[in-house]
Amino acid sequence: MNKKLIIKLILPIAILASGCGIEPQKVVPEPYILGQASFHKVCANCHGADAMGTNKAPGLIHSKYSEVNFSNKKVAKTIMNGSSSGAMPAQKNKVNQEDIKQIIKYLRYAQKDITPENS
Repeated sequence: MNKKLIIKLILPIAILASGCGIEPQKVVPEPYILGQASFHKVCANCHGADAMGTNKAPGLIHSKYSEVNFSNKKVAKTIMNGSSSGAMPAQKNKVNQEDIKQIIKYLRYAQKDITPENS
């Protein structure tokens, strides 16, 4: 094979592979896989793999963001419109209502083991 042909074959694969963003590190049960995939597509670049946080945005596996302290409605509103502080941009052009529903379902599953020691 010549070099041009190799580049034409390999380059698209490399671009697709690198364009996947941050990959999940944790395996979740089947009912949460869609939410995990949507989270990693839309949110993980800032909130980190498995919502554990980065220097760009906080981890969401924390009691501060549990359903008791941060309602599902507030999560949905924040995803759509961004945070009231402006730190998080609106994601309304990247998600639909089903994506948001699945992201919230995944986050609530991931938060299920929050204890005072890890919050």
